Amino acid sequence: MLSEDIRLRPGSARRARALLRRRLADLGVDGDHILSVELVVAELVAAALEREGPAERGSGRLSLELFPLLTSVRLRCPHDVELLDEPSALRERMLGRLTVAVGRRHNTDGTVDLWAEVAHPVVRAS
Repeated sequence: MLSEDIRLRPGSARRARALLRRRLADLGVDGDHILSVELVVAELVAAALEREGPAERGSGRLSLELFPLLTSVRLRCPHDVELLDEPSALRERMLGRLTVAVGRRHNTDGTVDLWAEVAHPVVRAS
């Protein structure tokens, strides 16, 4: 399991993608699956960044957990985030193609989890 604090600032998606690319490659994960997970993480981080003003920027917690058939991605945000809405129809289509499921969960402490389940390529093909 990968669990890292990331700063929710412009450029965060790039740093998060580089971090997970190294970690997943070290674990021997397939390159196509790493790319899919990178794209999903970038979209989740971008959604978090779009919904905040400079005063709301803080830290998020990125978690990845590998399972035999999928990789579970979680991004805990310190503020409310809308993941799928009309202006981001492109995001919705891309996440729909790369994931088995995607969503958002409100926590009792006021944080919001953005989550996605990314199927391994063998599972996606069947």
